[in-house]
Amino acid sequence: MNQEYILFDRDTQAIFWNLNVDAIQRMLDYDYMIGRNPSVVAIVAPGSQRNFEKFFYGDREILIPIYDNLKETSIMYPKASVLLNFAFLRSAYDVTKEALLHTNIKVIVITAEGVPERFARELSIQAKKLNKWIIGPASVGGIKPYAFKIANTGGAVENIKLARLFKEGSVGIVTRSGGLLNELFNIVSKYTDGVAEGIAIGGDKFPGTDFVDHLIRFEKNPKIKFSIILGEVGGKSEYKVIEAIKNKLITKPIIGWCIGTVSDYFGGSIQFGHARAKADKASESAIQKNKAMKEAGILVPNSFNQLPYLVKELYESLIGNTTDDLSTNIID
Repeated sequence: MNQEYILFDRDTQAIFWNLNVDAIQRMLDYDYMIGRNPSVVAIVAPGSQRNFEKFFYGDREILIPIYDNLKETSIMYPKASVLLNFAFLRSAYDVTKEALLHTNIKVIVITAEGVPERFARELSIQAKKLNKWIIGPASVGGIKPYAFKIANTGGAVENIKLARLFKEGSVGIVTRSGGLLNELFNIVSKYTDGVAEGIAIGGDKFPGTDFVDHLIRFEKNPKIKFSIILGEVGGKSEYKVIEAIKNKLITKPIIGWCIGTVSDYFGGSIQFGHARAKADKASESAIQKNKAMKEAGILVPNSFNQLPYLVKELYESLIGNTTDDLSTNIID
């Protein structure tokens, strides 16, 4: 990964913390689909009495070794640059804090929800000082098509095929919600040449990286022609993007939408699912954030239902009307 904007490539190796058999198998199924070597090289499962776990890579059985601690695993696999932290809430902070100390680990994905805000802030600050990346907490992860898939991102193999996530496209996506990330995968696959990279930053109040961090990465990636951000009521993530646009850090087109416009019809401060999905100020409401994004030059649909048509219109204006030729053969 010699370019600073690239987090994952076809040679990316990952260490998986916790023995989550289903998530690991989905990664291996994706690896086989795109013809790359298995991306998960080791599992850390403290207290496990087993030395390995059996998985399938295509129709072939493979063994992935299990270790008791991250230090030993990092030494054994110095090329592993990603830690998939599936530790439970009570240990997610300690696992991440240790991972930041290992020089080979460049990206840490935290799936646990509800990491205390003080800890989340500390981890984010420390990671940026070390030039490392945290995705999450409360994140499903992300995907770089034809390169690397994090755990359950994109769902089962059938949905991976339907959304054509086995080939690299030209659209970058950043969301808070993992479920809505999958929805955007389907929209982008239908109206463009596909996804270049999709990241769910997570629903907790203080994510390790924000919209703007990934959009600036996308700005440096010549393969990405435009980006989509899908936020939600509460927080200031969209305003950070607006500031970056004003400072010319982001110049590529962006389609943006903030979920939760209905919240203005309720009295008081209403929380919608995620810990951060709560507007404590008028400026944090979905309606106000959508208005601010539109005024900054971000393409904002009138409703979520209009978003697919906006995606199609922008793609065709940048690339040309080629959506009729997007029926790429599905990999069996």
